[in-house]
Amino acid sequence: MPPRHTVNYSGSVTDVFAHRFVLATPEGHILADLGPRGAEQFRLQKGEKVQIAGEQKPSEVKVFSIARDGEAAIVLHHPDGHPPHHEHADPYIALRAADDAGFTAVGEPHRKPKHFELRARDAKGEEFELHIELDGHIRKQKRIERA
Repeated sequence: MPPRHTVNYSGSVTDVFAHRFVLATPEGHILADLGPRGAEQFRLQKGEKVQIAGEQKPSEVKVFSIARDGEAAIVLHHPDGHPPHHEHADPYIALRAADDAGFTAVGEPHRKPKHFELRARDAKGEEFELHIELDGHIRKQKRIERA
C-alpha cells in the first residue's frame, strides 16, 4: 500500500453540500470530504474559518481532523483507518476460504472492518489480493501484476 500523503489547510468555507465542502485557502480552492459521520459530528456553515488535516486524494482531501478558528481540533476518524475495536473474526476462516478456492496464502490475513485482505497464489503461481468477507466468502480477486 502506498504511503499516505497528509496535508493541512486553513481557510474559509465557501460552499457546503452534504459531507463535502469547498475551502478557500491561500493556495486556492480545495474540495474536502468529512464523510457522512464527520458531517454529523461537525456541522459546517458557509463563511466559517477552519483548519483541516487529511489525506490528499486525486480529487479531494479526506478530512480526519477539523477545527474552527480558536477551538481545539475534533478527530473525525483515525488517519490509519478504523480504530482497532472490530467485532471478533477468525483469520483462519479467510485462510481456509482461500485454500478451498485453490489459493496458497502468502503471509497473514489483514483485518479490515468488514473483510480480510490476503495475498495468495493460484495453482499457476499468479499472485492475487483476495478480499474475503468475515463469513469466508471471497468477494474480490485482484491480480497483482509483476513488475
